Amino acid sequence: MKRIVVLLLTLIAVASLAACSAATEPTGTPAYTVTRSWSNGMEEKAVIYADGRSVMTHGEYTERITLPADQMAVLAAAAALAIPAGANSDDPILGVTIGDSAPVRPAGLTTDSLPELLNRLLDSHTLFP
Repeated sequence: MKRIVVLLLTLIAVASLAACSAATEPTGTPAYTVTRSWSNGMEEKAVIYADGRSVMTHGEYTERITLPADQMAVLAAAAALAIPAGANSDDPILGVTIGDSAPVRPAGLTTDSLPELLNRLLDSHTLFP
């Protein structure tokens, strides 16, 4: 009897973990998009939605994170400023898009600018490493 109870509890735990990890995909227009193109051909991308849900692609790997409200506020403040221009000789070359506007590519990495923050996000999965 104890084995059956343990088995049932294990099945319930596995089912609940699967339900928690199967979060729905973000929908709608992304708040911010950043692409990073390296000279060796590696491509990376992060798509951040208004609710903080983010999908990052590093080559063949995809990761999903949710940014907390304080980090979304930092991104919003940076987005209110002009996006600095980069150079085609930069490695990597960044492209940054706010909402559904045209991308700025190449974008510069001025300290605390939107491109620099999004580049940091691609590196460490947070704005405050």
